[in-house]
Amino acid sequence: MRALDLLLCTVLACSAFGQVPSTTEQGHPRSLDAVVEQFDLTNGIFQDGVSELSLKNIARLHLGLEEIIRDRMEDDPRAQSPQFSMHLKSKTVREILDELCQFDPRYAWSQDMATINIYPRITVADQSYLLNLWIDTLAISDVPDPDQALTPLWRKFPTQQIGYAGPGLGRNSYAKGWTTVFERLTVRQFINRVAEHMGQQTSWIWYGGKGERLFTFVMGGFHNGPK
Repeated sequence: MRALDLLLCTVLACSAFGQVPSTTEQGHPRSLDAVVEQFDLTNGIFQDGVSELSLKNIARLHLGLEEIIRDRMEDDPRAQSPQFSMHLKSKTVREILDELCQFDPRYAWSQDMATINIYPRITVADQSYLLNLWIDTLAISDVPDPDQALTPLWRKFPTQQIGYAGPGLGRNSYAKGWTTVFERLTVRQFINRVAEHMGQQTSWIWYGGKGERLFTFVMGGFHNGPK
C-alpha cells in the first residue's frame, strides 16, 4: 500500500428493482442490457457477486462498488453479510444486479454515464457521505493513473480520510498523463470519470474501516478476497 500526504494513503443501483438509470452512456451499447449466458455464485456474499459480474467479458462494462464501511479494517465482511447462491442463465446485467440486491437489500445501484454504481442504500440521503459530496471545480494535471488523481481530490476535502491501495505496478496506468478540469459533479462522478479513463472495461472499489478508507482502481474486473 502506498501513502499520500496526510492520510491520503491508500471499493457500485441495486435499488428499487427495474429502476431507470439517471444518466446513460451516450453513443455506446448499454452494458446494462448485455446478456450473461451463465452466472454462478455459491455460498458467496454480495461483493463476491459483483466481483463475478466484473470478470465477465462484457464490452464497455464499468463498475464502481462502494462496500459498507466497517467499524475496523480487520472486521471480516463475510461474518457481517448474508451468504447466498445464484445460478442464472441468459440474464442481463440489469437482471443480475437486481437479483443480487434481492439477496442483500442493504445495497442499491444506479448508472452514471458509462459507469454502474453500486453502493450502500443507507448512504443515498446522507449528505455527509464522501461519495455524495459536491465538487464545484477540480483540475488534474498530467496524472499518470487514477490513484494520483486522489491527491487533488483530498485537497478539496482535507478533513476527509481518503486513501488508495494499488493493484500492482502499471495495472491501472493511463496511456499518457491526463490533464483536464471537472466542474459541478459529485465525488462519485469524479471517481467514475478517472476510472473510465483507464480503458474500455474498468472497476473501482471503496472499502475499509472507519479509520482507513481505501479506493482501488482496476483495469477489467477484480477478484474479491480478504481485505
